[in-house]
Amino acid sequence: MLQLAMFSKKFRLVFAAARAALASMALLTLGFSQVVDCIVAEVNTQIITLTDIRILQAFAISAGGTGENSASSLRQILEGAVDQRIVIDLVRENITVTKEEVDNQLKEMLERLEPEDRQRKLDEFGLREDDLRPYLEEKLLFEKIIALRFSQSINVSLKEIETYYNEVYLPSQKVRGVEPEPMIELLNEIESLIKKDRTEKQVTSWIKSLRNQAEVRVNSGCLEQIK
Repeated sequence: MLQLAMFSKKFRLVFAAARAALASMALLTLGFSQVVDCIVAEVNTQIITLTDIRILQAFAISAGGTGENSASSLRQILEGAVDQRIVIDLVRENITVTKEEVDNQLKEMLERLEPEDRQRKLDEFGLREDDLRPYLEEKLLFEKIIALRFSQSINVSLKEIETYYNEVYLPSQKVRGVEPEPMIELLNEIESLIKKDRTEKQVTSWIKSLRNQAEVRVNSGCLEQIK
């Protein structure tokens, strides 16, 4: 069994290396010879390539944000992709994403782009629209896991809302020179903001603990190919 597991892992690594090489050849064919694809991270033997990260960035699929093709922005997206892969790999919990959900997400994403810009980006990576589905499915699955674990577990007291109103909302309105609204009219909005902030902190802490259980290798030098 041990030999089989070692062989399986070795096979996956060989397959991943071949995948990266093929992606590199595709980029060369398309005229992007200045960027050679490489394996930028391995999460529990699952491979993430530089092309994967660039696609997440180009189509604004990753929660890490978009922006210039710089090492810093790509690193943010990479960290988000690694966290996403860890959560899905360790905490799947029989959660699924439907074809309809992916269809809707794909439609919304493509509609945000101008037709010429959309086609340019697809051509840049040699993709069809359907090739973006796996990236969207993984993102949706991650979001479902997070929502299921955290969205229903946070209670906000009236005292907390009052504190936020007095210490955050009122000062911000004063700086802007805007007349503040009565607290009673902002109860739901402030509650949502407090929940969002607390959820983000809990999620960050939880994912950090999951990273200690995962096998993660990051090739920082791979990102340096993007200047």
